[in-house]
Amino acid sequence: MRRLFRQENIDMTKGKPLAAIIPFTIPIFLTNIFQQLYSVIDGIVVGRNVSDEAQAAVGASFSITYMMTCVFLGIGIGAAVLVGQFAGAGDRDGVRKSIMTMNSFLIVVSIPLTILAILTAGPFLRLLNVNDDLFGLARLYMLIYYLGMLGQFGYNANAGILQGLGDSRSPLFILALSSILHVILDIVLVVFVGLGVSGVAFATVVSQYFSWFLSILYIKKQHADLDCRFLKLSFDKPVFRELMRIGLPAGIQNALYSVGIMVMQPLINSCGTVFIAGYNAAVKVDGFVFIPCNSLAAATTTYVAQNIGAREVERVRKGVKDIILISVALCAICCLIVIPFRSQLMSLFTRDPAVVAAGNAYLLRVIPFYIISCLQYIYIGLLRGMGISVIPTVAALVSLWVARVPSAYALTARFGADNMHWCYVIGWLLGLLIMVPYYHSGRWKKRLALNEGEESHA
Repeated sequence: MRRLFRQENIDMTKGKPLAAIIPFTIPIFLTNIFQQLYSVIDGIVVGRNVSDEAQAAVGASFSITYMMTCVFLGIGIGAAVLVGQFAGAGDRDGVRKSIMTMNSFLIVVSIPLTILAILTAGPFLRLLNVNDDLFGLARLYMLIYYLGMLGQFGYNANAGILQGLGDSRSPLFILALSSILHVILDIVLVVFVGLGVSGVAFATVVSQYFSWFLSILYIKKQHADLDCRFLKLSFDKPVFRELMRIGLPAGIQNALYSVGIMVMQPLINSCGTVFIAGYNAAVKVDGFVFIPCNSLAAATTTYVAQNIGAREVERVRKGVKDIILISVALCAICCLIVIPFRSQLMSLFTRDPAVVAAGNAYLLRVIPFYIISCLQYIYIGLLRGMGISVIPTVAALVSLWVARVPSAYALTARFGADNMHWCYVIGWLLGLLIMVPYYHSGRWKKRLALNEGEESHA
């Protein structure tokens, strides 16, 4: 096991871009598969051993639980970018300060945030107009799930830090062990003990803390020279300001994105339990299709951050072109797999033909156009890696609030619930149309020139 965790960090500032990007992306891809297994296994266990109502209840809580956590996960993105830039510049002291400041921030905010989340679980479910037959189950799941927020924050922050250092394999093995534990606990607590939704939630909480503690031990052992003390509060003000500048817009973007999902949730809930169950199951299939896109976006952020830190601007351009070509090929492959076998994939989550049909309606309208979504996230990762956070945040929010949410209601009212799903394609297109012209205009170079001047002055 010790050999599996040993990895020379990938220096993405040297050699051919693809020679660094592909080995770095593959572990992220596998890591995201294990992360997706959290929700997929929950869905399979609940759908087949409890009820479709229980599965719908877990899905109905997603937008609320995501909103309560995403601001601080966004700050974790800021830490990953800073670590990547410091690593590219060869500044180990900057790396250490970033890790310590990020860890201190998580510890300080996690307890009050957990209390707030628990107190607001019921009111948020009422605000979303969750059906009475789902309300109790959804609230029970949320109350237990929130107990694992610190573990969730901590692992994601540490995984981002390791990726910023060029290590994408260690988070994979940590999460693989956590996922195995999660599967075992799911089966034991739901199938054998009979705890239902609460068993799924407890399995998630335990596995989240397990992955966090394991990531702490790994960083302390493999990066002992950084002298990171995870139980010691240590804020570096300049680093914290950069964390907020890069990470806060990303967190706000994710929070408002989840609010957008919440705004759409009453529309989805109004379509009935069968539609809700089909939609939630299809979103889990969609989650696997999103994995290649999300993996490439994460690799893009690290690749760009390290090369910006090393001032290799032309290398950034070349690497991004290669990433885009790979994304087109991967999206085509995913489409050729999912569309012909959509019913079989849906049947993993439910035996009800009506629920399968409802999920198929989503997959047929979304998956064939996934390349647009993939490109949008790659450009978000590209700009964030440069330390530019406002433009991708604006693009994502315009995509959601100007395009997706209004069109969802309009499409449903005029063409029926199944055609609601076209709103995703409309939103992706608008977001992409904001970021692509900005990147190709070259205006981001002015910020790099400004930073160089600041460093020289310092």
